[in-house]
Amino acid sequence: MDSNHLLECFCQVAEYIPRLVSGKVGMVVCDREKLLASNCIPELAAQARPGDPVKPGSGLHKAMETGQRIVTEVPKELYGFPYVAISLPIVGEQGEVLGAVVIHESLERRDILQHTAQGLATSATALADSLQSITGQAEELSGQARSLTALSQQAETEMKETDAVLSFIKKVAGQTNLLGLNASIEAARVGAEGRGFAVVAEEVRKLAENSATSTVQIADILKRMKESLNNLSAASGQIEGVIDDQAVVIESISNQSRELMELSRELKTLAETLYSLQK
Repeated sequence: MDSNHLLECFCQVAEYIPRLVSGKVGMVVCDREKLLASNCIPELAAQARPGDPVKPGSGLHKAMETGQRIVTEVPKELYGFPYVAISLPIVGEQGEVLGAVVIHESLERRDILQHTAQGLATSATALADSLQSITGQAEELSGQARSLTALSQQAETEMKETDAVLSFIKKVAGQTNLLGLNASIEAARVGAEGRGFAVVAEEVRKLAENSATSTVQIADILKRMKESLNNLSAASGQIEGVIDDQAVVIESISNQSRELMELSRELKTLAETLYSLQK
């Protein structure tokens, strides 16, 4: 195959090869001096037109000069979007370099992948931090609930001791009332000489009655307090149960967060190596 025919073949397929590739792909063919065919992506159409001279330092120029495959990654700042260009020298039957061909592809999808991966990593990190904070707060609340349960149990124990004291007071009040009653009877028996003693006896009886009444009131108050403490203890137990359930859920979410972070790292690595494998 002669040199001109080989270059012509590349020029003819320049229109079709980009259509076979998914994504925004273009193809340019040149001889040693100028561009012969250009089927660029729209953003580069004005930069490579048939008849334009081969630019020194370009991928096409380097491929012809070195006889090697050249991969060039062009940043977004140069033409408004990032792309990768792969240049390959076209070599004749005698080993002479006839020209070169370059295929360029937009890297916008790769950048989107990288941006998405970074966003996932940031969200996963924030979620992990939030979960760690929630876990700490839940543990603190659980400790407070356990302390509250212990305090209510201690208060219940002390109230049982109070019951014994009230029982003793009731007994004393009963004996005092009986003593006052006996004293009144004795004062009545001795007549006028026992009037002063009768007054004292009456006051003793009143004191006994008041003590008995107060004891009943105190017992009623303590009964209500005991019911409240029982309710408080039950509520504390429920809080501990809820916290334990939350801990299980938080651990599950934490595991999913770690998986999300790992997936974001894998996605970022995939995006970074998407075109480096072609170099």
